[in-house]
Amino acid sequence: MNFSGNGNRFGIEANIMPRYRASLRVVEKLGFQNEGLAKKYLKINGIWEDHIHMVLINEAIE
Repeated sequence: MNFSGNGNRFGIEANIMPRYRASLRVVEKLGFQNEGLAKKYLKINGIWEDHIHMVLINEAIE
C-alpha cells in the first residue's frame, strides 16, 4: 500500500494481483474503489504481473 498525495488527491493506494480475491474483498470492505487494471505492473520472480489498482481517497481534503 502507498500513501499518496499527488495533485489534489490524497489517500491510500493498494495494487493487488487479480488472483488474490480475498485481499480484494478486504480492501473493498474498507471502502477502496477500483480504478482499473494495470497490465504488467510489477515484475515478480521474473514474470510481469497484472495488478488491480485500488484507492481510498480522503474525502475531507477534496
